[in-house]
Amino acid sequence: MLQHKWWGLALAALVFLITLPWRPVALPDEGRYVGVASQMWFSGDWLTPQMNGLPYFHKPPLFYWLAGLSFGLTGESAIGARLVPLLAALAAMFSLTQLMRRHLDANQAPMVAAWALIFMVAQPFWHLGSQFANLDMLVASCIGIAICSLASHALKAHKGLRLLGFVAMSLGVLAKGLIGVVLPLLVLTVWLFWVQGWRSVLQLVWWRGWLAFAVICLPWFLLMERSNPGFLHYFFVVHHFQRYAAEGFNNVMPAWFYPGVLAIMTLPWSPVWLWLMSKKETRSNPLGQLGLVWLLGITLFFTLPSSKLLGYILPVGPALALLIAPQLAQWHRYASGWLQRLPTGLAIMGMVTTIGMFIGIIQVDTKSNEKLVAAMQAQWQAGDALVFEDQFTFDVPLLLRRGAPVPVIMDDPFKPQIGDSWRREIVEAGEFNRPKAEKILLPPSAWAELRCAAPRTWIVSLRKSDLVLIEERRGLPVLAASPRLNAYLWVAAEHCPAK
Repeated sequence: MLQHKWWGLALAALVFLITLPWRPVALPDEGRYVGVASQMWFSGDWLTPQMNGLPYFHKPPLFYWLAGLSFGLTGESAIGARLVPLLAALAAMFSLTQLMRRHLDANQAPMVAAWALIFMVAQPFWHLGSQFANLDMLVASCIGIAICSLASHALKAHKGLRLLGFVAMSLGVLAKGLIGVVLPLLVLTVWLFWVQGWRSVLQLVWWRGWLAFAVICLPWFLLMERSNPGFLHYFFVVHHFQRYAAEGFNNVMPAWFYPGVLAIMTLPWSPVWLWLMSKKETRSNPLGQLGLVWLLGITLFFTLPSSKLLGYILPVGPALALLIAPQLAQWHRYASGWLQRLPTGLAIMGMVTTIGMFIGIIQVDTKSNEKLVAAMQAQWQAGDALVFEDQFTFDVPLLLRRGAPVPVIMDDPFKPQIGDSWRREIVEAGEFNRPKAEKILLPPSAWAELRCAAPRTWIVSLRKSDLVLIEERRGLPVLAASPRLNAYLWVAAEHCPAK
């Protein structure tokens, strides 16, 4: 069954769906990106991404658009948004198996494709990536589809696949920026030069493909610059080139971070693919060479900057499958004894490891505010308002389904910020629409107007903080709490004069 073109993918989808709802909203990424998608869905403004009602220009819109479509089908929730990375993961897996079916021996290809699917499902790295509602799996899928399509065309000409490769690169740019085109071109340039010589690299200079690329991805960038002057500089210079080269961001990691992540997150398979990298057979066939260049090129690219996050390296997932699946299929079909049983044993251990990591993530999660929101919802009344005090937590408005912007009371709201934080994100967002930001990012004195504006106002603040910006919060009981936050209820009728 797994060797069938569609049944194997359907079973992979089923396994991914089973684990999809297990986790609470992960902070900060899921809360941030699903929150931006929710704002887009609520506001009806499908051009400008917004965080708490303010322009959010860190990332392009493709994830938000797709999550919005998902909200229309499933309802506004993190689980609905998680369908985007899940389907993206499946699309990349399908593209990879089609590459294998097209260029491997007809008798071997179905078994190799089946083991590629098993490998990608039964290990934490790719499986967990398919479950997180952020941009990483979406851009990884676009990169994977572009590489598989253009490599397949290079080995056996196919105009449709060639065009698909350029379309995938343009969608990759709309998913997460320039890496959507830079990484496929990096991998394909090196691989084509190695396999077919330098002249073959010129096939990437195809004007029809680049025209399709421009038609798909350029309009959004041009419209954004027209409506938000300075956007292109902020997006490309600040959040691409400066972020790649600078050291002033969070998550500074050593050079061995990504090799270590891949070795651990692909257990128990990692000893096999590490061994295969050194085999002459891997370096002597085009698909093995593609897997090596793909894995090493992208790993090196993301190793150079000092700031590193686990999700950045997701684009190498299909490369690992390209390296390991042929050997697994060979053992399963032609070996005997324990070696024949080894692939099945690895698959079972891989699923156990994946489930174990899921459970571990759930158990150690101290950032989720689901308990706080559940307690607030149980006491929520029509007309209640919400205010953040020296804090903006992405998941609280999302879980409360508060589409409207939430006032954030801050000490010196527009003070320039250094280092990655919610404060820097929201302050920089406010600089692109200062008049609107002045109605959302408020000094402590603004409480004088908010205190009687609604019958009841929930004040959410950090649990372990001595800073009090709303003096009247002192003495109020805590009616909802999470490990990080407290929620207090201000009842206007008890403090405000009757009108």
